[in-house]
Amino acid sequence: MPLSLLSARVLCVRPIGVTSDYCPVCRQERRFHLAQAERKRFFLCFDQGREGQVHHELTCFVCGCKCERPAEERPIDILPDPRSAGSYEPTALPIVRSRINDCLAMEEALRSGRLKGEDRVEMIRHTIYAFARIYDEDPFERIKPWVMLLLVLAITAVTVLGVWAMQRSGHYLPLVVAGGAIVMIIAALLYWVTKHSPRKRVRTWLATALLPLDPTKEEILRARREMQASRIKAGDAIRGDKVLAKMKKLRAGGA
Repeated sequence: MPLSLLSARVLCVRPIGVTSDYCPVCRQERRFHLAQAERKRFFLCFDQGREGQVHHELTCFVCGCKCERPAEERPIDILPDPRSAGSYEPTALPIVRSRINDCLAMEEALRSGRLKGEDRVEMIRHTIYAFARIYDEDPFERIKPWVMLLLVLAITAVTVLGVWAMQRSGHYLPLVVAGGAIVMIIAALLYWVTKHSPRKRVRTWLATALLPLDPTKEEILRARREMQASRIKAGDAIRGDKVLAKMKKLRAGGA
């Protein structure tokens, strides 16, 4: 944590509006919340500028999964006020409708048992790409450094007060109370991460989306290597054996 206060890489997400796209988990066209996502470098809590390219983060209205799309697909000259994010819908390039139609066609072929060969490989590749960057996230990457600084200061203050009160009273009770308060602060942080960091849920989304395609470990690794070798450079954290284990659990009716 101290190191993250000096220099941190933070994913900043800003709501933009709404849009339509293909949801790999629902396996059909859905409406999505649309947000701009960009990674920024902070030093001593000061913004040092952007790292890498801006991309769009889509959140499905129905299943709640988050997936990534290139920002170039929905060009926006001036970002709208976040307060209008519930109604603003940017114009999507024709490639978006083309992809939706292609995915729907492949989904129909999958249901009828006709999805084979390169089309099946492409659908596996497309599914993994949609979640690759989110899979690579650190669970704490969406927390601003100043929030971490406030938490450190709060924990330090509680500790100092606990020690001071113990020395004044001659009892250990104030220190025990201080310890309990620190545990509650850390628990609140972990709860926030669990609720807000998609990194905690992305394996389930990916496994659910891949389940009907039944990929092998080699096919998952091949798709990951292709992304790592391209300009996308994502998917480093994806482990084929863990994804397959999650798929097996889902088939058995587990969460």
